[in-house]
Amino acid sequence: MAAQLDTLICQGCGARLSYAAGLQALQCDYCDAVTPIAHAAPTAGTAAQRIIPLSVEENALAFGVLRHLAANDLVPDDMVERAVLTVNCFYMPCFAFTVSYSASWTASFGYNRTEMYTDHVLRHVDGQSRRVPVTKSRTVVDWRPVNGQDANKFLMLAYAGSGLAPAALPLLDRLQNMILARPFDAAFASGVETQPYALPQHIAYSMHAEARVASVVETCVKGHAQGEQQRDWHWNASTSWEASAVYVPVGHVVIAYGGKQYNAWVDGTFDANLVTDALPANLDKGKHALRGMIAPLLATGALMLSGMASTSFFYEMQAERVAAVGVLWGLSIWRDKRRAKRSRQSRQAALAKRARHYAQPAPTPAPELASAGSGPDLVSLAMSLVSAVIVGVLLYKLVNDPQAPPKAVAAAAAVTAPAADAAAVAPAGVYVNMPVKPVQPLSPMLVAVNARDWATVRTLTEQARPQEPVSETARKASAGLLQQGAKELLDKNYKAAIVALGIAVDADGANLAARSALGAALIGAGDHERARMVLAKLLEAAPDHVEGWRNMAEAAALADQPAEADASLRMLLHLSKDRKRTTDALKKRAAAGEPDQFSEAVARVLKPAAKKRVK
Repeated sequence: MAAQLDTLICQGCGARLSYAAGLQALQCDYCDAVTPIAHAAPTAGTAAQRIIPLSVEENALAFGVLRHLAANDLVPDDMVERAVLTVNCFYMPCFAFTVSYSASWTASFGYNRTEMYTDHVLRHVDGQSRRVPVTKSRTVVDWRPVNGQDANKFLMLAYAGSGLAPAALPLLDRLQNMILARPFDAAFASGVETQPYALPQHIAYSMHAEARVASVVETCVKGHAQGEQQRDWHWNASTSWEASAVYVPVGHVVIAYGGKQYNAWVDGTFDANLVTDALPANLDKGKHALRGMIAPLLATGALMLSGMASTSFFYEMQAERVAAVGVLWGLSIWRDKRRAKRSRQSRQAALAKRARHYAQPAPTPAPELASAGSGPDLVSLAMSLVSAVIVGVLLYKLVNDPQAPPKAVAAAAAVTAPAADAAAVAPAGVYVNMPVKPVQPLSPMLVAVNARDWATVRTLTEQARPQEPVSETARKASAGLLQQGAKELLDKNYKAAIVALGIAVDADGANLAARSALGAALIGAGDHERARMVLAKLLEAAPDHVEGWRNMAEAAALADQPAEADASLRMLLHLSKDRKRTTDALKKRAAAGEPDQFSEAVARVLKPAAKKRVK
């Protein structure tokens, strides 16, 4: 209700009159009779020159604060319903500074352009590494120095009283109602507290306007920015101002909640324009979010610890376990969003209930009152139960499932090799962190290679049966796919290369180049077992295919078949026309990058033979 004027009574019914801001008059609370206010001349010594009339009722100011609380997710959910509001309207003494400025500025503006250049990158093709030129693009910024002038005029309100809390001053930056200012008339201030002026113009400007003026000038100067980037801004500005005293209407709303008081200051012409003290935090929201994260954090931590404790971290990261943890995080996020939605519905329902008390329009759209009840959220409870079940099952799996088995000892491959080569086949170390892979028996040709029985090798080579040729159409199609797959392989696009080369091999089984390239692509993709199968068929048809033996050696080594890898390397050296060049290439491959099974196989095969003692 508006502030009471105890000395004025209604001429119709004798009741007290109250000030009606919307009517700019006195109005009876009972018979609604309106008594005009006589416009009195300003009293002597009044500093104000203009006044913005108060045009919002106290009930509307209070309800504006409630709307602000209802829209704020950071305050307690019951604050809209339980807060007790007390409203006091007053006129704030201000100076309206008309500021003019003129500035000279300099800056550097950057314009982006795309530049093409050639880079040399390392590519691995058919078992060989080489640097190839690749055309790339990059964004380059062209900087240009620029200067200019700027001049403008704007209005700045500054507080000129004393005793107002600093938290209320930002309200002046949001005022857009100077168009409503009128010449000062004491009638507009009847029944409303008017604070006196306490600061002269120059002090009010330096205390409350100067820094804000500088910020406005900076924004206006930087409004000349061009290009995608700017830097090195410098400007010199001269300002001048003219001031006029103006009274600004403000509603001071005291919010009593939880045994404490919080202040809000509302624009007396627009109740949605307001500033507040720091409001109480919604602790229940934080607790709810923390409780919801317990299950996914527990599951994630258990999965990570299980992986670190296992002999193979990635063995523990099985798809179903990772998916279960992902589901838990998804349920947690869903619960938080559902809780936030119910919280907003609860505040809107409380706001609609209090709108009737303050004789204000209910919020639109109408809140879902049924969803805002105080009963338990059964959907959230169900999600919590599902999360608990998932965590329980996941922990049971992690505790009871067997650990990742150790990798087979590489020396076991010597069982299938001749006794004379056992020392050369067996490496010194034991490999771990991978499941056991059975050692494959060697083909008769590889057994003969490891035994250095080259006569038998020549005999078996002559018995090879090459693939039967296909039609000319299929051969051309296979050749085209080989060209496409080789290009994808060169670009390390292994999946596309495997698809193209696989179709090429299916179209023409006699396309040995396609088989060799397919094996290299499978090695690049990490599918070493399939690479061995493809290369084995190639070498059955063409035992003298040098590049095929080179790829087979790498595929077998990386597939944990050291005896097969060693025999393939020996066959490669046997068939090589330039043994020194081949040896140097293998040594270079063994020395490059991180040690792996293939580099170890190269080291074993190329290890110098022990010199015999001369008696």
